[in-house]
Amino acid sequence: MVFASAQENFTFTHLNTDDGLASNDVRALYQDHKGFIWIGSANGLQRFDGTKFISFSMGNKKGSDPLPISLIEFIVPGKNGTLWLYFPELREVGLFDPAKFIYKKVAIKPPTPLPGRIMPRLWNDSKGNIYLTIQPIGILKFDEKENAFTASAPFRIPKGWFFGIASAEDKKNGLLWLSCSDNGLAAYDEKTGETYTRLYNPKKIPLLNNWRVQEALSNIYIDSKQRYWLYNWPVYGGGSEIVHCLDSTGNRYLKDTTGLSLPDNEYFEYRHMIDLPRSGLWVFGLNTLFSYSKKNNRFNYYKNDPLSSIAIHYEIAHQVIEDREGGVWVATDEGIYFTSPGKDGNGVQNMIFSEAKKSRDFTDIIELRNGDYWLTNWGQGVLTMDKFFKPKPYQIFKNFPANWNSAQRGGVNLTWCMHEEKATGDVWIGSNGGLITRFNPATNKTQFYNPPEFQNATVRYITEDKKGRIWFSTQRGRVIRFENNQFTVIKDFGTAVIPKIFFDKDGWIWAGVQGTGLFAMEAEGGRILQQYVKGSSDNSLFALSGTDIDQLNDSIIAYGAGALNLVNKKTGKVRIIDYMQGLPSNSVQRLRIDRAGYLWIVTNNGLCRYNPFNDNITPYHKRDGVVLGEKTVAADYLCSEGFVMFAGGNALVFFQPEIFSSNQQPPDVSITDFKLNNEFLPIDSLTAQSELTVNYDQNSFSIYFSSLSYVNRDKLIYYYKMSGIDDQWIRADRQKLVNFSLLPPGHYTFQVYCENIDGVRSKNITSFSIFIRPPFWRRWWFISLMVLALGGLLYFIHRLRINRILAVENLRNRVARDLHDDMGSTLSTINILSTMAKSKLNTDNVRASEYLGKISDNSQRMMEAMDDIVWSIKPMNDSMQKITARMREIATSVLEAKDIDLRFRTDDSIEDVKMNMEARRDFFLLFKEAINNIAKYSKASEASVHLTVHHKRMMMIIKDNGVGFDIDAADGNGLGNMYKRAASLKGRIQIQSKPGEGTQITLNIPVQ
Repeated sequence: MVFASAQENFTFTHLNTDDGLASNDVRALYQDHKGFIWIGSANGLQRFDGTKFISFSMGNKKGSDPLPISLIEFIVPGKNGTLWLYFPELREVGLFDPAKFIYKKVAIKPPTPLPGRIMPRLWNDSKGNIYLTIQPIGILKFDEKENAFTASAPFRIPKGWFFGIASAEDKKNGLLWLSCSDNGLAAYDEKTGETYTRLYNPKKIPLLNNWRVQEALSNIYIDSKQRYWLYNWPVYGGGSEIVHCLDSTGNRYLKDTTGLSLPDNEYFEYRHMIDLPRSGLWVFGLNTLFSYSKKNNRFNYYKNDPLSSIAIHYEIAHQVIEDREGGVWVATDEGIYFTSPGKDGNGVQNMIFSEAKKSRDFTDIIELRNGDYWLTNWGQGVLTMDKFFKPKPYQIFKNFPANWNSAQRGGVNLTWCMHEEKATGDVWIGSNGGLITRFNPATNKTQFYNPPEFQNATVRYITEDKKGRIWFSTQRGRVIRFENNQFTVIKDFGTAVIPKIFFDKDGWIWAGVQGTGLFAMEAEGGRILQQYVKGSSDNSLFALSGTDIDQLNDSIIAYGAGALNLVNKKTGKVRIIDYMQGLPSNSVQRLRIDRAGYLWIVTNNGLCRYNPFNDNITPYHKRDGVVLGEKTVAADYLCSEGFVMFAGGNALVFFQPEIFSSNQQPPDVSITDFKLNNEFLPIDSLTAQSELTVNYDQNSFSIYFSSLSYVNRDKLIYYYKMSGIDDQWIRADRQKLVNFSLLPPGHYTFQVYCENIDGVRSKNITSFSIFIRPPFWRRWWFISLMVLALGGLLYFIHRLRINRILAVENLRNRVARDLHDDMGSTLSTINILSTMAKSKLNTDNVRASEYLGKISDNSQRMMEAMDDIVWSIKPMNDSMQKITARMREIATSVLEAKDIDLRFRTDDSIEDVKMNMEARRDFFLLFKEAINNIAKYSKASEASVHLTVHHKRMMMIIKDNGVGFDIDAADGNGLGNMYKRAASLKGRIQIQSKPGEGTQITLNIPVQ
């Protein structure tokens, strides 16, 4: 017989700095109400959502103190989702608000100054009180009024005693237990406000009178069964740490510490304990990590073994927590380890069997009716263990037949297969050379067979039909039945190997014959009912050689031959599921149906599950706790407790399929982060708003999401849609984020949900609304303003056009009026004079000549008036240069005829004056009237004209040295016209004159 050492432990997934951890030295873990895992490490605070780690510093955030990037020893939940943090190297306590990304320091006010060396612990009680224990100072309580930790805790202990850092709350009895280091225990009574010790114990609490636990107490814990666990370092214990376990009374010692020990040559410290709701008790500390197995009623030790593929690597386990799905997280000095123990701790078990100088090559596994597990170990016989996988020796290979030679006696150890007979409990063991061992564990009797029907061929498989007959397949293609102590060859397939025979529900016997195909036979005579081979038809197999057979339902036979071949025995058709349909590889080795009807498959690339209800293939790897899947390719078994077991090489993997069950509804998806301009915004604050509003230039962002399911984080499929952009749901990639770039302004709603591998969707669709504000020039008020402005502009243009039309009309009317007034009257005068001259032509030549002279003068005036009208309406004459030039020309021609010297002076500022046509005409005619008056009446010898501009007013001064006149006695239309024209120009005219002193006319008008 052979035995091996094996440990039934969970398999952990390792997270370290390569995965995004800020530091492998992780001290604190906490899961908040949303499901995020918060991590305190040597490099500060991080948050994990199953996909990524987010670090926090708050260095420049307004309203926040800098969040130190320093070692965090404790994370304790506070009110409203806040987190209390303790930084031992800084001796700093602070409160972090994840909803606002704000960190605030909290003062520590001890009664005495802190010494150089302290042992701190930040903790809370069930009532939400926050405490900071500082050994040797004492216990400080957070005072909300002072916003500081002060010596306000109500605990009182004898003089000379010092509080330790351990505490435990007995909610049932209303006691808060406190360690007092070398002095023992103290119990604070919440009802009375008293603190009891071994020196003051009026209630006679048994635990306070237990002297064994009082010395050098390091920890106390009360589990869910109200058991008391105490660690201490008493002198009577020889200096080693001792774990005490007492019942709820504190009187009776319990034996529940079984397995809680380590090899003598290793130093260790039990530092902490936790009782998790699903996975039970865990003990951890320096070189210490244990979990309690409810199945085995003992602690299992997780050895620090960095060279093992399935072991955990650590020196110190600082904290153990359980998430809301039952996953266990371990904070160590080598990173974070995660495992999913499953219900009652029945997670994936990966076992490596080893023994010095002996190889392991498991070929089959069975569970006996007494709960023992046996594994055939080629070359080493049978490995026999109890239900706890502890060695349980049986003397199987003994009392060999006298006629057996040494080859036969040694050949029975070359074991290939086993079967426990239902009626007798006999275990049939098949070996090389056609050797069969029949052993009864109850009677310890052994029988040996070497039947000639086997032709000394290796026995490859043993099974039993409904009638209790034992069946065998051999290495040389024979199917043999044992009945009534008689071996009978039922079918001979030649020299081909038959690794598996299988009875379906109808009693057909299926044989996978390597190199030949799959055959279905009658059990009685061996008649071939169906045959499947490799070909091109719809009943073709993927490969001719197969390794395992199982039955999915009444119609479908699953055959592992390269790929998964699903044979419909009723239609005779074969459907192949291969690598392209999700199989890890086209190298199926083992098949096993669980109680729920799922088919578990081991390939050379590991373990997977086929769901016949939706045709999905789901692979399972190290992240799922399956480390040795690709090694266990030789044997499979479904045990009485529902465990699926696979074995091969020196490895054994078994698990409850329910831990991978995905028929439960996955959690709703959470928006985990929102990244805007390469900066993460506090998502809690954003999702609290009905709609997030951003500016038009903040239209590129990233949305992160996750269901925060760590057990099934790689088994969920996410679908998202951005309403306003997407019409259909889009399958998300593995990163669980979506980037949106340069979105146009508008209202958007991001929607996301998930579904598991069985198609079960999350209950609700998670929505996140975003409004991208348009730029001001695209907002309604600006557009309205622009519409109004455009309307005003169009109206202005319209009015301008109308005004121009009116101006033209007025000009026409003015020209017509002038023509009518000047030309009409003049022409009438000429007409009258012509008639008079005509009548006097023959009778009075003198008068006729006088009339003709007047006709000539009137004609000259009419020509001049016509010339003035035409000149005034020409646009080319709008400039002052043209105006002054014409004024100079008119004045010179008029005054020179009267021998009057003219001085005409204009300042440079005159050239910038702009006058419209009407103003130009009135200005010119006023000037002309003044010049004509000088020529007609002044009898002057000199005249002057001066034009200047001062303060946007133009002044024209016209002077002569003539005879002058009395202004008051003056009569005539000339002066009146001048006043009217000055008023039309919105100016003032001043006429200064006296008889014998000449005349001065001053015109003052506004100009541009």
